Amino acid sequence: MAPSLVRLHEQMPEPKYVIAMGACTITGGMFSTDSYSTVRGVDKLIPVDVYLPGCPPKPEAVIDAITKLRKKISREIMEDRN
Repeated sequence: MAPSLVRLHEQMPEPKYVIAMGACTITGGMFSTDSYSTVRGVDKLIPVDVYLPGCPPKPEAVIDAITKLRKKISREIMEDRN
């Protein structure tokens, strides 16, 4: 799945923002040894903006991650204006 993920990220229009959701996405979790669909450490393949732990992530953690990403985007916008 790694080549497909990288290809998808390259095809995204700018600006690109990535939220890594779940322990399996971040570290590979318990599926990282013999699974074709899990890559250990997605940040080695594509740049990750926000890490969201948990397996599965809780709804309040998803909202928190989106809020963090919005703050990061607004900081970038303010830096571009200055």
